Amino acid sequence: MKFRFYDILSHLIPGFIVYLAYLEFVEDDFSSDFIIPATAIAFLIGYFVNILASWLEDFYFWTWGGKPSNRLLNGKDIWKVRFYEGEKVKRLLLQENNNNITKNDALFGTAMQYIANDDNSRIADFNSNYAFSRVILTVMILGFGILAFKYFDSIIFYLISLPLVFATWLRAKQRGYYYAREVLKMYLRKKEIDG
Repeated sequence: MKFRFYDILSHLIPGFIVYLAYLEFVEDDFSSDFIIPATAIAFLIGYFVNILASWLEDFYFWTWGGKPSNRLLNGKDIWKVRFYEGEKVKRLLLQENNNNITKNDALFGTAMQYIANDDNSRIADFNSNYAFSRVILTVMILGFGILAFKYFDSIIFYLISLPLVFATWLRAKQRGYYYAREVLKMYLRKKEIDG
């Protein structure tokens, strides 16, 4: 089994954050003598946090006002992530499917299939960045939930943690839009090249 850098990043870091939040909750100290077992525990926790983040994706889409790909195909973008060719791409995707498929999810799937054979690491990088941001958002929500039991009466806890949760929510949303925009831009470029 070969681990990629993304696997380590997306499992180990979130797992350690949740593990450290747990240690703070139970008022236990992190021991450097326990580093190897702690790393294994953190990796396992991170693995399950990654699963949870995937399960929560539809909830995150709901809080963002819909899937980024669907919104971009409807001509709606967000601050910092603009996409001006949404109507053009949607028209091309509809033509590609002979107007038989009209749901944005299916149209985005067509765009992904169209560019799938291209060896494009940018798409994979954007997808990895989005997935990692989604995991960090989930970690922040879990960490907030764990520590809120201990610091429920601390205003400083809320003044620090709530802006962090909001910042990670916004960043995950932006990363989702960046990924969807990149897929649609690559589809448009390839379509223009293929004629």
